[in-house]
Amino acid sequence: MDVKNRTRCVVVCLLFVTPWTFCVADEGWFWHVTDFHYDFSYADLDFSCNDDVTNHGKFGDYWCDAPWQLVQSSVKAMKNFKAEVDFILWTGDNVLHTADEHLSLDINDGILSNITTLLVQEFDSTPIYATFGNHDYFPDAQFPPNNNELYNRTLDNWVTWITDEEEKKNFLRGGYYSVMTNHGIRILALNTNLYYTSDKITGNLTDPAGQFAWMESLLTNSTVNNEKVLITGHVPPGIVDTMSKPWMYQHFNDKMNEIILKYSDVIIGLHFGHEHMDNFRLYTKSGTPVAVLFCAPSVTPWRYKIPTSTGAPHNPAIRLVQYDRQTGRHLNMITYYMDLPASNAQGRAIWAQEYNATRDYAIDDLSPHSFKKLVDRISASGASTEFNKYWKWRVVNVQDEMLDECNEACNTNIICQFSHLDQTSYDACVLDAVGTSTCLVSNLAVVLISALFGLVSY
Repeated sequence: MDVKNRTRCVVVCLLFVTPWTFCVADEGWFWHVTDFHYDFSYADLDFSCNDDVTNHGKFGDYWCDAPWQLVQSSVKAMKNFKAEVDFILWTGDNVLHTADEHLSLDINDGILSNITTLLVQEFDSTPIYATFGNHDYFPDAQFPPNNNELYNRTLDNWVTWITDEEEKKNFLRGGYYSVMTNHGIRILALNTNLYYTSDKITGNLTDPAGQFAWMESLLTNSTVNNEKVLITGHVPPGIVDTMSKPWMYQHFNDKMNEIILKYSDVIIGLHFGHEHMDNFRLYTKSGTPVAVLFCAPSVTPWRYKIPTSTGAPHNPAIRLVQYDRQTGRHLNMITYYMDLPASNAQGRAIWAQEYNATRDYAIDDLSPHSFKKLVDRISASGASTEFNKYWKWRVVNVQDEMLDECNEACNTNIICQFSHLDQTSYDACVLDAVGTSTCLVSNLAVVLISALFGLVSY
């Protein structure tokens, strides 16, 4: 609670002789875990590995998706760090990165079922609000805008938290649903894979599975009923800093941004996965910050490799969020990570706190206004302390000798993607930076050439 609100609370308590315990914010916690990408072939056929691995670590390798030991360890770490939470957000991509010939509907469903069972066993009756990732479907990423067998099977596994009959119909229609938490926060669990450029079924549609219409209707009702809404899903809207374009088809990206801005008064948080990196986006209206979208880092340490570039190594991570149960206001965020090289060397899982957002970024809370101040500090000319922190935490605390340098073009891409969430605005931001620098043109050309090869399939 900030000083201003604490002072107001003290005055109210004194006036009405209210016990102090009733004035203190009712604070709760929830976990966000994403992108397990379990590789059942690790240390055997290595279906997911992007390079030859001769020394398979017990908990995985930076070139590969997660072995079961890492999947189990990450869930146990969640329980060890904080077992009593209000709910868990689980934002998909549980299936490994590999060709369809190594997968099937039964294999994908089996992976989803096994991880569901693991989470339920460790957290018992804690609600788990899960969403699909693009790799969870078979064939890879080709989510249809209609009912299918994977939706049917998954609902059987997730029916514990999708109990409303109308929401079951929504899930079977398009893999999305809404629920109300025990503390009155409405969860919108989206299937944004329908908007992903890798989905060749939906690109020419305007509203796959009617999800946009459903979102707007629900958010309109939430506005009337004074509800607070948390939006979660896998593929986030906005621009990918490494590729200079959105994950989504442009018309879907624009529509998502439009809805988020229109209903920002009731949206108290947006939590997505997919990027494997620790990242965020800031939504603004006429220069005023109104919403923050958080992309959580992944459990898998897998790094991509395409003809023009190779992804950075990154450690496995899990995220804990503190919030006000009454208002939904996000208060703090703590990210934990596994030191993968040390864990493999010692043969035991070494998990530790990576950073505490309010303490280590020196911000009051996770509000849009706090993140606007943070973006301003990260964007300061030169290598600001905040930028260096962000750059290190973006790849989850890898060893310094493995940390890539962020040159001027890299810095520009990152700064522009924070607050410029559509292609036109982002391009203008980059071009403005080019206009003030003679060094950026050739560097940005490399990024644009990389984009021509298509987006990396996370």
